Amino acid sequence: MRHMPKCRYQGKSQMGFDTSELRAFIARLEKAKQDARQLSEQEINRITDRHLARCKKNTSVGPSPYSPTLRDGWSRSVAMRLSGRVLARVFNSVYYALWYEFGHKQTPGRIIFVELKPGKSLYGIPAQKVTSGRHKGKWGIFLRLKQPRVKGQYVMTNSEELAQKELDAAARRIEKKIWEGLG
Repeated sequence: MRHMPKCRYQGKSQMGFDTSELRAFIARLEKAKQDARQLSEQEINRITDRHLARCKKNTSVGPSPYSPTLRDGWSRSVAMRLSGRVLARVFNSVYYALWYEFGHKQTPGRIIFVELKPGKSLYGIPAQKVTSGRHKGKWGIFLRLKQPRVKGQYVMTNSEELAQKELDAAARRIEKKIWEGLG
């Protein structure tokens, strides 16, 4: 054991800090942190719900019996906390959603079958029941493609732009709430 030298000053003076204000500030900081977490999850859920509703609303439904599939394919994930961030996803799992969103190429002159419900018409052509071939027993019309490209609808892209503005406003509200909590 090492010998410790004696202190030269033998007076009765003591120094210290009053940490009660620091402890109070830490308590306010923890409360503000919890409030910010709760508010951020509420805001993400609210914005994601509106984003999903806009996507569904702006997805058109055509005359085909399969057209509602794309609108019904919109869904969202639950809000989750990951690496200090709150995340939620809006997505469409229908296989042709990407082509609807961004457009696609097609071969002009190609003949396609468009399935319709009985009694419906498209481009003034009434649906007829097919009596032979690959589409036998289905109702619809045959069309010749004319355009080399189908334009995208940008349903998700346009809704994301609005959602980003909402997220920016929500971040400002959360920051304001934190500053009020630290007050």
